[in-house]
Amino acid sequence: MKINKSIFIFIVILLSQLNIYSQVFDSSDLYFEEAKKDIAEQNFTKAAKMSWRGLQISREDLDLKVLLGKANLQLGKYDTARYVLKQVYDKRRKDIDVLQYLVTIEQTTQRYSDAICFVNELLEITPYSRGWHLRKIEIYKEMGNFEEAERALKRIYQIYPNDTEIESRYNYIMIGDGNDALKNKNYDDANQIYKTIIDNNPSNKDAYLGLIRNEILKGNPEVALQYTNRSLLELPSDRELVEKKVGLLEQLGRHEEAIVYIKTDPSVSADKFPELHSKTLPYLMQQSASFNEYNDTYEINKKLAEMNGNSESTTYVINNALGKGYDIDAEYFLKKNIKRNPNNKKFLVQLKELYRPIKDKERFEKEVIELHEKFPNDSDITADYNLVMYNRAKQFVINKQYSEALEIFNELINFPDFTEESESQIFGIYLLQERYDEATDQIDKLIGLAPDDPDYLEKKSTLYQQMELFDDALEITRSLEQNYPLEQRYPTLYVSQVEAYATYLMREQRYRAVLPLVEDGLTRENNNKRLLDIAINASSAIPDYERGINYGKSALSFYPNNKNFKLKLANLYSQNKQYDEAKGVLDSLRTVYVYDRNVKNALAEVLFYRARNQEEEGLVDEALVNYDSAVALNPADRGSLMRMVNLHITQKPNDESLEFINEKLEKTPEDNFLKYKKGIVFELLQQYDSAYYYQKFREIDNPYEKQQWELALEVLRAAKLKNQLAATYSQASADSTAFSTSLASLSYSHKYDDKNSFGANLNYAARRSGVGVQGGVNYSRIFSPTLYADVGVLLGNLFFPKFVLYGNAYKGLDNDYEVQAGVRFLRLQNDINFFSIHGGVSRTWEDIWLNAKLTLMRDDQFNYFNFATQTRINVNPRKDYVSFIVSFGSAPFNDQLPEAEAAFLNFSNVLVGAGYGYNISPKTSLIFNGSWINFQSPVTDSNALAFINVYNVSITIVTKF
Repeated sequence: MKINKSIFIFIVILLSQLNIYSQVFDSSDLYFEEAKKDIAEQNFTKAAKMSWRGLQISREDLDLKVLLGKANLQLGKYDTARYVLKQVYDKRRKDIDVLQYLVTIEQTTQRYSDAICFVNELLEITPYSRGWHLRKIEIYKEMGNFEEAERALKRIYQIYPNDTEIESRYNYIMIGDGNDALKNKNYDDANQIYKTIIDNNPSNKDAYLGLIRNEILKGNPEVALQYTNRSLLELPSDRELVEKKVGLLEQLGRHEEAIVYIKTDPSVSADKFPELHSKTLPYLMQQSASFNEYNDTYEINKKLAEMNGNSESTTYVINNALGKGYDIDAEYFLKKNIKRNPNNKKFLVQLKELYRPIKDKERFEKEVIELHEKFPNDSDITADYNLVMYNRAKQFVINKQYSEALEIFNELINFPDFTEESESQIFGIYLLQERYDEATDQIDKLIGLAPDDPDYLEKKSTLYQQMELFDDALEITRSLEQNYPLEQRYPTLYVSQVEAYATYLMREQRYRAVLPLVEDGLTRENNNKRLLDIAINASSAIPDYERGINYGKSALSFYPNNKNFKLKLANLYSQNKQYDEAKGVLDSLRTVYVYDRNVKNALAEVLFYRARNQEEEGLVDEALVNYDSAVALNPADRGSLMRMVNLHITQKPNDESLEFINEKLEKTPEDNFLKYKKGIVFELLQQYDSAYYYQKFREIDNPYEKQQWELALEVLRAAKLKNQLAATYSQASADSTAFSTSLASLSYSHKYDDKNSFGANLNYAARRSGVGVQGGVNYSRIFSPTLYADVGVLLGNLFFPKFVLYGNAYKGLDNDYEVQAGVRFLRLQNDINFFSIHGGVSRTWEDIWLNAKLTLMRDDQFNYFNFATQTRINVNPRKDYVSFIVSFGSAPFNDQLPEAEAAFLNFSNVLVGAGYGYNISPKTSLIFNGSWINFQSPVTDSNALAFINVYNVSITIVTKF
């Protein structure tokens, strides 16, 4: 049973695995999602399978290839992974994930040169990536190129000086360099290397040991002892350093000092260094006894001075200790005697001088200050005191404690040895505090102290420069140039001041004043990179492109490979509409900087300007090619993309524009600008459903503009509605005849599809003489985006014609023009036939529509005409509008009452009207119209004519649903 149960479980597992690997999808996207999930679950075998299957459907899917490469990498199939990932790399050279995988593959397969190349590309993208710098060093070490590894490590240490791990590696390499220098007897180089390490890390024991060993090899055990003492300040209990100090003291014959150090220094106590106390100390004492046999005089006097303070012995010991450098003995006996006689000037001065050579600054200053308090009139002590205070004041300046420093320097100016230095320091403080008026007085005082010192004139010039009094500064420097023609520093200073002045003028946008100044500086240093750069910028800003181009060429004659100057020259060529020259300069740069983003962007900008110029000249196809190339070079160049899309929309057929935008969206499917423009094309095609969907992707940051755009979208949403209902009420009356009539109209239209619409009309008229009704149907069709037409029939009684047949056609032209033509046939109630034709033209601007129309008419006997002009003007973003109409002729014009064309015939008339359309909402609008007709008409008989005024007022409500 157990065996059968195991077989059953095995079969179930096998079937589940077969089911997994037999999964079949009809979309590469599904394979991508499945493979991505498998990668996350670390099921790399299945992930490779799913990725491969997806690529059978979509062979160029780069994302699937990345997953396939990553899966094979994890499976250890490095050749397959490399092959697949390099296909992605060729298309997406800045893909960080792909580059990471390739580095791992090449390093694992020991193809180190390729690995280094890919790491370098990653560092171009992320130049400050600590991890990739360390990875590069690791690869160099693996390939055995330790020289490059060391160079790379030193480079990264400059970027991350505070990184403890990198600092540790750096110091390790530096220690190796120092040891190599020591081995090759390059003592000075070794010394400098060890000191550099200590400056960076004062606790680096190996560096101290290197310095000590270096000085011993040079034959300077005394200096080696000093470095040992310094190292013990940082590492007071380090066994090796402690033993090194004891050994050096023994070597120098200073056994007593070594004994005192072991006995008294708490850092070398017996519990920490038992062997030092049990073995070394007795040995030193024995050596000291042997040594003292030959130095009886000093030891005897030392014991006498210790026992009874014998003045001669004390003097002897102190003088010998000071002379031989026995600093501990000297300090001990001096302090002991000062304690007995606190005001003994000799001992106090000797103690002070003891501290000076051993560079114990703190104790030296303390002794000097105490001596000065006791002996304020001693010139030597006062000189030392002034020096101490001078150095202390300078430290205050470094610490930005300017008030404390000024107080000291103002005291020191009273001492001739420090007058000039202190006045100079006071000037420096005023300069640092930007107290320019006081600094000016101070520098004049210094010039008064040393009228022939050019350094003070130079400082005054520099002061004026800092005060932005550049003309005064240049005048002083110019005089220094003339007075000291062999001094190169003055022309150098002059050029630097010209640079500062020119920079100031550029900041103030005084571009025309810059160029003469720069020319002056270039006469002294014609290859000055900064001045040439400023000259180019100023010429561009004026603008004087020809002059800027000349400066650019001059700069490149000195710096032929300077990328910045080439970029600027290309820009000047472009601004001067010399696009071929600009492109030539940038093409030469691209041969060197193949992947440089700045170069690509600059070339894209040149192509953009050339395209814009071609667009203005009407060279549409050429402009589109250049815009497209600009976008290919710089995908972030939204200006080129926008102008290219807009140019397509305005200059190309709508279908072609839609196809173009779709091609772009295939590459960047999430581009909201392209989606929005696709919606604009759909609106032009009157496909309002699609127009509304895509125009919602428009991105607007301004809240007010966004609110207005939401309203526009609502208008677009309303435009896609298929049904429209309109109701009109009109009232007509005359001032000199008993004439009054009312008309109510109801019309309905239905948009059947994108091209066909149907509608119906019902008119109702009421007068004193009765009531008339008219009804009819109509049909309209869109034949193309620029051609549409409508036809209709109306049947009526009493006041209306028996029937009306009509048809109209409309054709759109370039530049927003439209022409129209139509015919109309009426059968009146008195069986008179009435026929009319009309033709017109209209033009649309952004918010204005203007129309002119001529109508020719004929009944059974006579011909008539009417000429009318109409306009509508939008008055707000909601597109409310005012309308105006003027007409004249032998028959009236009335759009609201078509049958009235037969009412007043063969009489001169003039019509003036106005109206207002108010959009209650995007779906509903309210329209008010009013007109006045003035015509001549018989009153009592055919020979008597009178002017009659007729007034028409109407209100219409239109809604969509």
